[in-house]
Amino acid sequence: MDTVTDIVVRRAAPDDTPAVLDLLAASMGWVPDHEHAAFFAWKHEQNPAGVSPAWVAVDTAAGDRIVGYRTFLRWEFEREGTVLRAVRAVDTATHPAYQGQGIFSRLTLHALDELRTEGVSAVFNTPNERSLPGYLKMGWREVGRLPVGVRPRGATATVRIARVSVMSLARVPVPWAQT
Repeated sequence: MDTVTDIVVRRAAPDDTPAVLDLLAASMGWVPDHEHAAFFAWKHEQNPAGVSPAWVAVDTAAGDRIVGYRTFLRWEFEREGTVLRAVRAVDTATHPAYQGQGIFSRLTLHALDELRTEGVSAVFNTPNERSLPGYLKMGWREVGRLPVGVRPRGATATVRIARVSVMSLARVPVPWAQT
């Protein structure tokens, strides 16, 4: 491929999932097995806040090969009875042979335009070292640590929250938000 002019960005469709899982394996080291496929389905298709909006970058010159993927987890925040529809940027992948050609930015900016049109009020992120420079180039800015409150809905939920909190201590997230 010579340029990104052969790349088309479109909304991901359910039948793109096998190619997306292959892309995640090639670019992020996911193991192409049933366990990762089940995790992907749980995370993006069975989310209580709704199916994750996702986009793919397709190389039309290479037989409509999916070479990029961008998705956002749906979140809902409630404050004083008002629900804020938000998304968290997650699981971005560009095939190694296509990196450095602007696919990450094209996918993200395209997605943000559509999400804004759909009424999403906020976008947030905890970028890793590889994705941080791309976000900064697109105009994102650091907003610092955001306060988070959790309200368990029963004893089982309390145990699950405690487990997640312990696992989260292993990471030091730095929230970012779109300007």
